[in-house]
Amino acid sequence: MNPDVRNIPYGSHERQVLDIYSASANEPGPVLIFLHGGGYIGGDKSDIQSFPLLSICLDAGITVISANYRFITSHPFPAPMEDGTRVIQWVRHHAGDYGWDPAKIALSGSSAGAHISLWNAMKGDLSKPDSEDPVERCPSTVSAVISYDGQVTKDQHFYKKYDLGNRLQPNLLLFYGIVSEEELEHPDIRKLSYEASAINFVSAEAPPVLTIYGLDFGPVPFLEDTPVSEIIHHPLHGSFLKEEMAKYGRTCLLRHAGDPVCEGELLQFLREAFQRV
Repeated sequence: MNPDVRNIPYGSHERQVLDIYSASANEPGPVLIFLHGGGYIGGDKSDIQSFPLLSICLDAGITVISANYRFITSHPFPAPMEDGTRVIQWVRHHAGDYGWDPAKIALSGSSAGAHISLWNAMKGDLSKPDSEDPVERCPSTVSAVISYDGQVTKDQHFYKKYDLGNRLQPNLLLFYGIVSEEELEHPDIRKLSYEASAINFVSAEAPPVLTIYGLDFGPVPFLEDTPVSEIIHHPLHGSFLKEEMAKYGRTCLLRHAGDPVCEGELLQFLREAFQRV
């Protein structure tokens, strides 16, 4: 399925472009924004085409927007997160132009894109009311998040504390723009580690989350030979998020290989979230 409009700039960088898959609607309709995976160093907005979520949304009258973002090879944290923020604001700013409902915007993403989505959702409104840029003045809040294989932290200390192992997350040094593992303990990087971790910003205003993992739980703590690719995409991340959101009475549905998404559940989750607006 090809987008109706492709490569629309939402910023000045060549990676700051998005595709629009339009849903037919007689009135302003909801939008789902998708951010691809790829370890913050690869991937493309066309990845949405491999997710059933695309057709599910379009058939239900929900427009899908899939966006690229800057890679950490040249733009480390917080650049990818800021790009996620700007996509939300761009969609809200142009809602009237395209016939979208600015109050009904959901986020989704896979792996790195899932963390960008969760981070923005938990941070809440990051608008800049005094900015000369009208896009930056728009709120960046969202109605819901559907996360695929999402991490909830970029803090290596969190991994050690909660039985996620001692091996570094892939591309972690690039993520912070540093060159050595020792630098992870520098006070400035420790502050960034906190700021970069979505789970640290869960609050009573957090939108509902449906977090989905392709793996089953399996043994925890992990076996020594467990691939790091499985550790960073393990449903334990979703379990931590669900536990934290429960402290604030917020909804977090966790699905994995042992308890997969039911037929119709994705659409029901989105519809219920949009109805709360």
